[in-house]
Amino acid sequence: MNDNVWKQTASSVPASVGGWSRLLGVSLRPWSGRSPLGLIVRGVIRVALCIFFAVVALRVVGSDELAAVTGDSGRVRLLAGVIIIALAVGGVLGVLSVVVGVLDMMVRRTVTGTVVSLSDRRFLDFLPHIAQRMIFERNPNQMDKRRVRTEVVLDTDNGHQQWTVRKTAPLRELRPGTAVTLTVTPLAGYVAQVAPAHNPSGTF
Repeated sequence: MNDNVWKQTASSVPASVGGWSRLLGVSLRPWSGRSPLGLIVRGVIRVALCIFFAVVALRVVGSDELAAVTGDSGRVRLLAGVIIIALAVGGVLGVLSVVVGVLDMMVRRTVTGTVVSLSDRRFLDFLPHIAQRMIFERNPNQMDKRRVRTEVVLDTDNGHQQWTVRKTAPLRELRPGTAVTLTVTPLAGYVAQVAPAHNPSGTF
């Protein structure tokens, strides 16, 4: 991220914004901040992979040769059944991703307000630094593998609202205290565009 972009720590952001999701450092919005095209592509790939592996698993279930080799056809079929169920769930999530992407591609809305904070968030980032290291760096490489997301909080006429910003370009226009108009998608909350606003008037 651009070094000129001011970041406010999570502890200094109003606690009323987002409730538990803000406290935990996560967004409860599914696929938060994902672009419509990205959701569609990811969903199609996930569905394709799930179908492919489900077909393989079904062939395993009906294969007498594999059962003869393993000597336990019941266990093989049980394992294949569990895999097929997991793939079915993954396939449904892939379809939902495509649906959300298509709907978000067709509808956009604008939100106007004043930037309250712009910060990098991680899961449980409200904990003391030493506690975070003890929890999340307990691995051979001592690396924190939590995902980082950039969160912007706007003060609008409808109260504080938050979004996850994944594109670098919009971040250059976001500074605490400045009035901006965000063009966002209604479901995933993708921030497509940021424009200056001289008279913030809330959501419309």
